[in-house]
Amino acid sequence: MKYLGLILTFVCLAVTGQEFPPVTNFTPSEYGAGNQNWMISQGPDKKIFVANNSGLLQFDGEHWTLYKVPGETAVRSVRASGENIYTGAYMEFGYWRPNKNGRLQYFSLKDSISSGLIDGEQFWDIKEVEDYVIFQSHQRLYSFNKNSGKVTTLITARNITNLFRVRGKIYYQVAEEDLYVIEDGVGLNFISNEIIENRELVGLFPYSNDTMLAVTRDDGLFLISGNKWEPLKVENYPEEVSLFSAHYLNDGTLALGSIGEGLFIFDLNGSVRYHLSQPTLLNNTLLSVMEDEEGNIWGGLDNGIVVINKESPFRIFVDTFGKIGTVYGSEVVDGITYLGTNQGLYYKDAGSEGTYNLIAGTTGQVWSLNYINGVLYAGHDKGTFMVQGRNASLIWDGLGTWTVRPIGDGIIQGHYNGLSYLPDTLITAKAQYLQNFDLSVQNMVVENDSTLWISHYHRGIFRLTLEKDYSGVRTMENYGLNGKSELGPQIFQIEDEIYYSTEDIIYKFDRNSNKFTSSNELNELSEGNSRISGASRVLADGSWWTFGRDNLYYVTRDPFEQKFISRQVPLPLEYRNISKGFENISLVGKDKYLVGSNGGYIEFSVPLNKIPAGEILLSAVGTASQRENFEFKPLLNSELELGSNINNIIFLYGIPNYQALSKTEYIYRLKNYSSSWSGWSNSGTTRFENLPAGNYTFELKGRINDKETEILTYSFSIARPWYYNNLAFLSYFILFLLGLAGIHYSYRRRHKNIIKAREKNLRMKNLEAEQEIIRLQKEHLERDMAEKNGQLAASTMSIIKKNEFLSNLKDELKGAGDPDVKKVIKTIDRELREEDNWKMFKEAFKNADKEFFDKIKAKHPELTSNDLRLCAYLRLNLSSKEIAPLVNISVKSVEIKRYRLRKKMNLPREVNLTDYIMNL
Repeated sequence: MKYLGLILTFVCLAVTGQEFPPVTNFTPSEYGAGNQNWMISQGPDKKIFVANNSGLLQFDGEHWTLYKVPGETAVRSVRASGENIYTGAYMEFGYWRPNKNGRLQYFSLKDSISSGLIDGEQFWDIKEVEDYVIFQSHQRLYSFNKNSGKVTTLITARNITNLFRVRGKIYYQVAEEDLYVIEDGVGLNFISNEIIENRELVGLFPYSNDTMLAVTRDDGLFLISGNKWEPLKVENYPEEVSLFSAHYLNDGTLALGSIGEGLFIFDLNGSVRYHLSQPTLLNNTLLSVMEDEEGNIWGGLDNGIVVINKESPFRIFVDTFGKIGTVYGSEVVDGITYLGTNQGLYYKDAGSEGTYNLIAGTTGQVWSLNYINGVLYAGHDKGTFMVQGRNASLIWDGLGTWTVRPIGDGIIQGHYNGLSYLPDTLITAKAQYLQNFDLSVQNMVVENDSTLWISHYHRGIFRLTLEKDYSGVRTMENYGLNGKSELGPQIFQIEDEIYYSTEDIIYKFDRNSNKFTSSNELNELSEGNSRISGASRVLADGSWWTFGRDNLYYVTRDPFEQKFISRQVPLPLEYRNISKGFENISLVGKDKYLVGSNGGYIEFSVPLNKIPAGEILLSAVGTASQRENFEFKPLLNSELELGSNINNIIFLYGIPNYQALSKTEYIYRLKNYSSSWSGWSNSGTTRFENLPAGNYTFELKGRINDKETEILTYSFSIARPWYYNNLAFLSYFILFLLGLAGIHYSYRRRHKNIIKAREKNLRMKNLEAEQEIIRLQKEHLERDMAEKNGQLAASTMSIIKKNEFLSNLKDELKGAGDPDVKKVIKTIDRELREEDNWKMFKEAFKNADKEFFDKIKAKHPELTSNDLRLCAYLRLNLSSKEIAPLVNISVKSVEIKRYRLRKKMNLPREVNLTDYIMNL
């Protein structure tokens, strides 16, 4: 992007009244190289080449590119000639030539010196004469024949200080010796240094006839004719300044680069046209000065690069330190330039380089300057001033005067809170407010002696009919406000027609319908203009001006076709930034205009014949398979063929336009990818990613100040990947057929598998049904078992209770001798017999646990029936106390039985007998 990140700097010298051309500074961080720039040259394609501490810099108007010489040493000199760019560095000299891809390739010449270079040799200058290029170090001059490629050592000397080319001849100076000229390959004495008192020259230029102009480092100017050396005394020449570089410009002026004092543009008639220094320049030491094809002055600074648009039609004054402020109006009257600012009314002699001075008593906000019938009026926050030469008198002390217009035999003034009329310019009567009107009047048009039009920022347009004695407003008609207008409309008059403007539309008053309409020639001419406010100015030459973001627009009457014609002036908003609605422009000379800004003003003349258009250049084309690691490709417009995986492409381009106020924009499209053009952009880079295979044509064009270049085209193609070729498609067809066959086979197989699966599923369902029946039967059996176990437990507990009861009853009856009692006891004994209890218990136990006796007999065959009986009781988890009544023995006897059972079963002591039997 052109000048991305730059501070476009204007000349900023105290409050001097001199206007300067636009200046652009490039910092080392912006061009991406070292701070010192030793020499600058321009190629035939208008690209700029700079000898920089870090290498060779190339600039195409958009992109800076750094090329390093072998050894990566500082480049001290550069000379562009045809396709070659010659450079000299530390222990290295040679030339660069662009490859097909636009990148520069270096060809060293140092090995062509049979004797080799002198240790520490550096090449400080390069000159070209006919077919030879001369390289200068402090010890030697080398000649390179462009046709044969041969390098010859021309001169060897102790201290060659400088090299010059004048009228096709090469001159060089040797410190404390002579100024020499090369004739037929030999250095001949031209003038002795004793005659010139060993003055060091920094410039030698053709002057008149056979005379040469010599610029010394510290001792002024001299003329050299033959062996005569004569001082040239020029008034105002900066003799006290030490110079490092000089260049004789095409317009006959001298550009003098100093050490610590900046750049002087000096006219030999004795006037210093410009003196540029910090903060205008990044640095006050100029190591080199060069003039390009368009008259721009390039300065290689000790820290940065500067470009001065000397031939620009624009001249800029910047109030760097805020001594003047924002300019709201300007006028040139009787050879004096007046500036109305937010800090007061200032003046200086028109065309002079003097300072602006404040007119006493005018401190404060000046809103407008109005030149009426030979008298200058200043609309001021304090009221209205009449200006006469370098003095001003307050003729109205009301609250704020916006503007002043002639009406009748006097003037009418628009104020913060109404209108006032001053009968004559001799101030024989005091002005009075007009009755019946108290709105703020910032803009007004006097249609005739009784009709006044005003525009109000909230309530729109008013037409006022005034009393004959201007004592008040007789009638008032409000036309409201059409369309959008953030800061209100502005009323103006062209050729007796009344208009008002918003930032979008121009309305004209239709007298037949008594309405404002947008159907008018002026509005049609303004369509498409990117205006930023409704501000309009009609100047004394009949031109109408409005203000856009990138341009000023103006309309004049074509004298031949008698129609309005629209033109524009490229002046971007950042150079004239001021509050919206207060944009202003004044006619200060023949076709010369002054535009106020928030820190000074800009002057220019129309037509703008010196703004170049330029041609668009394709600087690089890079391709990559991924987003990074781009490889540069040929720039010639032969179709580029890329592999299928190389589908990312980047284009770098630019227009070598070095005018600070000229806006460069680009538009492009990629045919076969997008049929429509992109929007205008100031970026000099376009990137396409992940492009599909196909044939493409990249079309590009640029414009400078709406002047478009020719369309540049670049064609390329991206191959289809291997899986898109014919063999691959045949393979895909065969695979498709095989796939169909496979699908058919798979379908049949799947159908069979489905049938098998369904049959298996049916069998599984039958098996599940059978298992369900078995489960239900098992549950039924388990329920029966549980029921029988319950019955067994109930029966067992019943027997236990019964036997306990009978045993207790027997114990109570034993003491009685009654025979009947003895019968009862016998009956009890009969009921307590174990065999009877066991038979009943055994039968119930077998029903509940059929396999128990079989299992325990199989594991312990030595057990007796009494042992099995005890095991059965233990199986029911009965305690010894509960078992005793069942077997009609004591608890102790039961414990003995349990002990003996353990012995028979051979159970370890740690194993519980009951648990063992229950888990069997």
